[in-house]
Amino acid sequence: MCIIMQITIVIVSIITLIVTFIAYLLPKKLSAGLLLITGSSLIVYLLMSHDFIDAWTPISMMLVTFFSFSSVFDRDKRSKRQQLKQKIPSVNYEIVELNREAKRIIMDIVLTGVIGGISLLCLLFVPDSYLTLKYLLVLYLLMMMPQFLNRLADYCFTTVYMLPEQQVIIIISLFEARELPMDELSSIRKESEPDVLRLHPGFTFLVEQKDYTFAFSTVLCLSFLGETIYLTPADSERWFEHWQNFMKQDQAKIEKPILPIWHISNIKRLLWKGYFAIAVKGIAAYTGLLIILTWLHAPWYAIIIVVFLWWLFNMYIADRMLINASDAKKVTAGEIYDIAQEIFLKAGIIGTRLYVIDSSVYNGLATGMHIGKGTIMLTTATTKLSKRTVEAILAHEAIHIKKRDVMINQIGRMAMMAVLGLGIYLFFDELKFLTDHLILFIVIIYIIMLSFPISLSVIAQWTEIRADYLGATLLGEGSMQMADGLKELALAQDKATEQGLKYSTLDEKSLHSRSTVERGNWFVRFFEFQFLPHPPLYWRIQQLRKEQDWSRTWKSWIAARFKESLPDFLRNKSNGL
Repeated sequence: MCIIMQITIVIVSIITLIVTFIAYLLPKKLSAGLLLITGSSLIVYLLMSHDFIDAWTPISMMLVTFFSFSSVFDRDKRSKRQQLKQKIPSVNYEIVELNREAKRIIMDIVLTGVIGGISLLCLLFVPDSYLTLKYLLVLYLLMMMPQFLNRLADYCFTTVYMLPEQQVIIIISLFEARELPMDELSSIRKESEPDVLRLHPGFTFLVEQKDYTFAFSTVLCLSFLGETIYLTPADSERWFEHWQNFMKQDQAKIEKPILPIWHISNIKRLLWKGYFAIAVKGIAAYTGLLIILTWLHAPWYAIIIVVFLWWLFNMYIADRMLINASDAKKVTAGEIYDIAQEIFLKAGIIGTRLYVIDSSVYNGLATGMHIGKGTIMLTTATTKLSKRTVEAILAHEAIHIKKRDVMINQIGRMAMMAVLGLGIYLFFDELKFLTDHLILFIVIIYIIMLSFPISLSVIAQWTEIRADYLGATLLGEGSMQMADGLKELALAQDKATEQGLKYSTLDEKSLHSRSTVERGNWFVRFFEFQFLPHPPLYWRIQQLRKEQDWSRTWKSWIAARFKESLPDFLRNKSNGL
């Protein structure tokens, strides 16, 4: 990537950021017009001043910058903020004073700087021949920036109000606000100080939380449906006692001790979470390895061997990495443990470990390279669902362990990368020749690009429908229980997502969007069937209720990948043939 192109990307990204912010401040119609005119002008300019292929790099960066910062410069959140600011003077309220210490935000800046700095160093030193890696590193850095900006704004501008008559907490910051009804408070607990490694967005996994901790003082953790709020009130004891009165059940008053970040146990957590940040959330670990191998002038076959061994190493430690990244706790007793052991015994995977992630997200997952290292993880929200549903989720994940689906998906990913790489290597001259036929070249490149996620989707969806089918055989009520379990899980997550949006937005369309168990329009179905790792839930539930044998199940899935991806009028014609 030449210096001129790098400067172009930086300038385009800055212009996009400025225009996105200005559009955020303008009325809706003016905002849409500004974005349309500016975006179109930039695209036309880039296409006219650069080769067609070269122009798409800054164009894609422009789009990534816009969508990344749109999460901060969100008009719906701004409307909610304005509404709540207007509401405050007209009601009786008390300000919840928050402790603020510079060292708390400095800690976040340091951690963000380390994570981003590693990626930035890789970006500066990676050879130009690894253009794709440069592109992905820039994407990662761009997506980190909005989170960091939001955190700085929260530290500087957040005010918390308690409205005693309305029994509501209102939190107003620079870019967003939240209105939290106390009758929806599900739990409250105290922690001795912020758990920085749990709260920093660079280290989080499978959680929905908002960090308003601005000092290394006592933290109050308030859990609502779909979201968890962390605060550091100046008078933490008083507010804990006051907010506890809104709980339907008494909560333990014991303060959870949080060890300082320099404690030896947290150093271990930091290493695991740091590796997770650069190897799973980002690609700096792999890029750094390639930089070292290139610096050592390693031959191409040595690079392939080392990268393959590195991949095997990551597969081997995947279970421990996810356990540490999510701060999951091992379950060794209780009702959930007993349910799991019964399922594991039926599945023939009695050595499988069960962990629980403290999260308001409804989900479960299986990890581990083989049965001996198999681990199933559930969120605390999921464990609160009905026993029938928990059994169904555990049965589904148990089949993933039994059939080594984690390893199958990773092997499929590596195989596809090898096939694409070998194909480009073998037909490089032909591809180079096609650059003289621009339209044909672009079509072929897009086919190659789309073939990768589509192929991975085929493999992943195959393992998912097999886990549904075989998991049902482990349940007392068979396929109907699996179908009911998937439905309850999806509806619970839909409700939590809708409630989380309700706290911070006024967008009625977002609050009443299509349920994930309903059949969507043809474009949504096309995207879900062709690109996502899971088939659409409506189809999975529908298929399970038919109680068909395995042969008919997988054949129905193959047919659905084609028919359900078509517009309805074409689908009706194909049914009539």
